[in-house]
Amino acid sequence: MKLLRAICRFAFGILFILSGFLKAIDPIGSALKIKEYLGAFHLGFMDFLSIPSGILLSTAEFLVGVAILKGLRIKFFSKIALGFISFFTLLTLIIFIFNPVSDCGCFGEAIHLSNKTTFIKNLFLLGAALVVYLQREKFRPIATPKIEWGYLVAYGVLIIALQGYSLRNIPQIDFGVYKAGTDLIAAQQENQEREYETTFIYEKDGVQETFTINNLPDSTWTYVDAETHLVGGASEDASVDFSFIDGDGYAVGNEIVNTPGPVFFISIYNARALGKKAVAKIIDLASVLQQHNLKLYIISANTVEETQALFEPYMGMYGGSFEILYADYKMVISLNRSSGGLTYVNSGIIIEKWARGNYPIGSLDELLAQDPEVITAQAQISEQLFAEISLFVILFLIVIIRFFSKIVYRHTVVKGREDVDGEAAEAH
Repeated sequence: MKLLRAICRFAFGILFILSGFLKAIDPIGSALKIKEYLGAFHLGFMDFLSIPSGILLSTAEFLVGVAILKGLRIKFFSKIALGFISFFTLLTLIIFIFNPVSDCGCFGEAIHLSNKTTFIKNLFLLGAALVVYLQREKFRPIATPKIEWGYLVAYGVLIIALQGYSLRNIPQIDFGVYKAGTDLIAAQQENQEREYETTFIYEKDGVQETFTINNLPDSTWTYVDAETHLVGGASEDASVDFSFIDGDGYAVGNEIVNTPGPVFFISIYNARALGKKAVAKIIDLASVLQQHNLKLYIISANTVEETQALFEPYMGMYGGSFEILYADYKMVISLNRSSGGLTYVNSGIIIEKWARGNYPIGSLDELLAQDPEVITAQAQISEQLFAEISLFVILFLIVIIRFFSKIVYRHTVVKGREDVDGEAAEAH
């Protein structure tokens, strides 16, 4: 039973830590998934809670995982863990049956699981949590209650700080479809090569059957419904749709994506987040790019009126240095998580991204002179190192602190018992 208890503690703790950590890297992505859930359950009026809820969820998952894996306040957190996974198991069962969303978002944008796989995973975790809960009296403390709570507070500060950094800047790791190295031209080609098939459902004598357009039944059958399925090409959920319209409503995009050489995009999905200083920096960037015979494209998910109001004071003097285009909210926020963030594309390939205000204006000459493939490789290596080092540090600290805390705690308990025994002997 001791081995089973250890396996369940380890499996549950690791998966919850991973789930919370991957969500924390990209809190905007977590908020988008929560919005999707709210919309699926007709709770769209609560969208304003998506970011706070995402931060709370990832923090809670991470801390529950740390507590279970490390054995901190296990009597308390075993109940929390069981409650957590019971709720998620019920939720994923509903999603598995009714399919309101295509992906649970359990591991953020990093790992996508089918609804069936997610439900099976949660059943496994439910069993692990139940074992930990039933065996909670068998776990020994690794430190005094104050020290154990202190550990959890420290980990809480760490995970909240990571989310704060990602919200203020851009995620340290980009798991989305518009990450560095994405070939937009190839992705657009995949979209054009998508093939769909429409099937028709008819009923006769209480029996329903499916027919294709070339094999429809006779008039004795009653039409029920029609369904369209993707049968070839890129998956819609994983595809890149890099298209937009201009202020007059005309579609543009392919000609910009196919431009040879450098192209720069500013993403604005929340016009209210941009103050006068932020807009002035965008204009400064556009002016510097114009000196290199490059135009800045501003991609907005806001209304034409809201967007033009931001840049109207600069239209006269700097109007030729930038062009405002409009796109779907999800596309804009997926391109760059920072509203006002900059994305560098070279010959249709995404090279690098910067958060609002961190534009490489002073180093633009050096950036344009550098090999784009080298810049992309550096960005990808940086992301990989961040992921590996972060997870190693988190798990290393958990193992080391748990090991030494248990030694110190046992030594303290033994010494305390010896002192008590000594005092009792003197009293006799």
